[in-house]
Amino acid sequence: MNSTNNKEIEWIFNLQKEVPVFLNELKSELTPGFYKYSLSGDILSDKKKWGLGNTVFAVKLLYTLGVLNNYSTTDKKILSNFILNFKDKNGMFYDNNLLRKSFLRKKLSAIKNRDLANFFNKKTKIAETKQAISTLKLLNVHISSPEKIVPNNFQEISKYLNNLDWSKPWGAGSHFAHLCFFLNNSDLKNKRQLIDYAINWVNNIQKNDGFWYTGKPSTQQKINGAMKIIRGLTFAGYKSFQSPKKIIDGCLKAKNDSQACDNFNVIYNIYKANEVVEGNYRQDEIRRFASDRIKIYKNYYHQKKGGFSFHLNKSGFYYYGTIITKAKNEPDIHGTFMFLWGLSMIAKILKIEKKTNLVFQES
Repeated sequence: MNSTNNKEIEWIFNLQKEVPVFLNELKSELTPGFYKYSLSGDILSDKKKWGLGNTVFAVKLLYTLGVLNNYSTTDKKILSNFILNFKDKNGMFYDNNLLRKSFLRKKLSAIKNRDLANFFNKKTKIAETKQAISTLKLLNVHISSPEKIVPNNFQEISKYLNNLDWSKPWGAGSHFAHLCFFLNNSDLKNKRQLIDYAINWVNNIQKNDGFWYTGKPSTQQKINGAMKIIRGLTFAGYKSFQSPKKIIDGCLKAKNDSQACDNFNVIYNIYKANEVVEGNYRQDEIRRFASDRIKIYKNYYHQKKGGFSFHLNKSGFYYYGTIITKAKNEPDIHGTFMFLWGLSMIAKILKIEKKTNLVFQES
């Protein structure tokens, strides 16, 4: 039974006209390829060299809206050149202006959490590099993984995964996903064996409830961590994973709607697990859950502006631990991308994708 009404379908369809207007408002007239994070609350201006993540979200939004292919070669080149401007001599991509702004606080946090791997922003740089390379692919620019960060033997893979804090599966799972992406995107001849080894390793910590973790993390952490694990499996080319029904069970009874990422992660898990079970498990409940998410998503949407805010009535203000906005009651590019991406999956679950024209993307 599909409880989605015509007004909700019309609302999603209209986003294709409204969100591009919002995106255009964020576009810089001064710096080609630059997009603001929020409408009026950004702390840094487009005169500074920053905004790698903003442009990444803009490109992915354009893809999800189904309009990126309509961009000219010149327009795509402007976007790719802006992203490539953040590449260092080792092939890493990162926003150095943002890293400098959070220098002291990140050092103190790394010491407090005994996370010395990020003392020099290594984890942040890895995450931004993955985002940049995957986005460049959408712009037909193909770059192999930087050799410097790709483990090339089983011992290094084991060390990498053992050093992650799996009692916080959202963070640990994120770095597992990066590992799978970089391995699959590398030129290593033994990358398939290395990927299989990494996946076997992580499956050994999968618990009876279907989620991957150690210790006693919250339900929110479990769900968000599972999203990262499943993303990693997808990057590696795996179309299946263990215990999909338990993932569905755990997600259907969860709230997970405190902000854009939470809302996205729970629907992503259900969508991917539903693919594995081939739509043969708890379908009425899955459709109801997906339809209810539309109502929740609407609460984050700013109708007059054409975008979503990352938080309820408040734009996103942190990006990789750096304060970047004044957290005004306005939409932002991060929240808008996450909610549109989530809606692209909801549309497929409810079998209304042809009526909404949103495009789901894996990268």
